[in-house]
Amino acid sequence: MVWLQVSVARWLRHFDGVFHGTYNAIPLASDTPSVVTIHDLLWMHHPGDLSAPRRASFGLQARSSVHSARVVATVSEFVRESVIEVYHITPAGVVVTPNAIDPIFSPERVSDTKPLLRRFGINRPYVMAIGGAKRRCLAVAIEAWRRAASDPRSGRPQLVVVGPQAPPPDPGIIYAGRVDDPDWAALLAGAMAFCYPTRYEGFGMPALEAVASGVPIVCAPVGPLPEILGDAAEWCATPGVADMAGGLLRVLVDRARREELRTAGLARAAAAPTWAHSADVLSAAYEKAAQ
Repeated sequence: MVWLQVSVARWLRHFDGVFHGTYNAIPLASDTPSVVTIHDLLWMHHPGDLSAPRRASFGLQARSSVHSARVVATVSEFVRESVIEVYHITPAGVVVTPNAIDPIFSPERVSDTKPLLRRFGINRPYVMAIGGAKRRCLAVAIEAWRRAASDPRSGRPQLVVVGPQAPPPDPGIIYAGRVDDPDWAALLAGAMAFCYPTRYEGFGMPALEAVASGVPIVCAPVGPLPEILGDAAEWCATPGVADMAGGLLRVLVDRARREELRTAGLARAAAAPTWAHSADVLSAAYEKAAQ
């Protein structure tokens, strides 16, 4: 905050172009024409993910920035509508520049899975889950997996958890920790399903990466996920344990359903906006801001 609001603002006194604040804020004391990208309104809709000082900082900067910027960019239509509703700004000044998929996420990455299976001790079919942010509810994913895997029809898959949040000890759970994109892509491509009980997203990048990898995703229609995934998800009524366990079990026991979701997911990923599309929208935003 200090760097952006003091150092960047000072530097902009000698800049005659357009400034793009790429992460929820712009220098508020600057008269430079600006564009700001708002990725989410986490501090309002899921404040438990942030400390009180960070909630206050994000909220103050975002509110001032969306009114000061000449164009506001968001990563999803869901965030666009939220920004317009919360901050009462003119819809014409808010554009969507969606995130895009890195080509590394592909079903072909399954060929890189075997070394990872040996490294992490994965010895049977598995379900993926992600930990870290509170809103992604790793504890719910674990309990949903336990309930689904206790059904003999499920094949009793292991659960592989990635991210900075370690799961509790359990003989069926493999904690892979923080992984880089190549390992994350390979683990996704080899999974039976991705259990994703998130309660809030601005975009939901792990969801798009999962379907691009050919793995069925189990989640609730939260925030932008219906916009991102369409029919390429096993939708659960809520991101609670019972609903998530039921959705996961449906995917695990029904091979035809898994294949249906795989096909729909790959089609969804293939039709998703590209970085070139987002770049074109931003280029037009810069031109508008410069006028």
